[in-house]
Amino acid sequence: MKKQLSYLSIFIICLLLLGCQSSTNQDKDETTGQKDINEKELNSNDSEGNHVTQKDIFDFRHIDKAPEATEKHPIKEVIKVFFDEWSIDVPYEAVAIDVQNNEIYINPIISGRGFRARGGIVEINGADQVHEILEKYDVQEWKTDYTFEDPGTYEDGYSWKLWLQFEDGTVEKHSGKGTDVKKLTPDNFREFAKDLGNFVEEKLKEME
Repeated sequence: MKKQLSYLSIFIICLLLLGCQSSTNQDKDETTGQKDINEKELNSNDSEGNHVTQKDIFDFRHIDKAPEATEKHPIKEVIKVFFDEWSIDVPYEAVAIDVQNNEIYINPIISGRGFRARGGIVEINGADQVHEILEKYDVQEWKTDYTFEDPGTYEDGYSWKLWLQFEDGTVEKHSGKGTDVKKLTPDNFREFAKDLGNFVEEKLKEME
């Protein structure tokens, strides 16, 4: 009888030991599985590619996503220039110059789809000469925004913007939207627009 009780006790102890070991292994597997899931989620988030990186903001395609400049930079630090005008009566016109890489973007546009150069890119000589135009018209003294009307009143009016990107990636922005063109632009605006447009035309002719 004592032997039977002894065997039974040993059998119960073995069952208990096996149960504990199984539970431990299960907990270990569950912990490992959770870790694997977290790593996959992290890798998935890192590989989405939906965020604009510091490197990306120096690509003209992402200039609209670059941070705005919070301090004044010297004109010589301008590496990209984007300028456009639009009105209901005049065809859209824009200028995009990559000063740093000596490139002019043909028929550029910034829209809801981002920046595009519909006519391609042309490499030129002396793109840094655009600094002289920016300095001549003292564009950094222009107001940030010349808009003075209720946004709902200028849907069929006029708009313009001038963006200057600097070596640190930040962008200085000037713009205006409304119906009264004279009040929406600086005093020397029309001369600036003409000189910048002529600069682009001359550079493109040099490359023909």
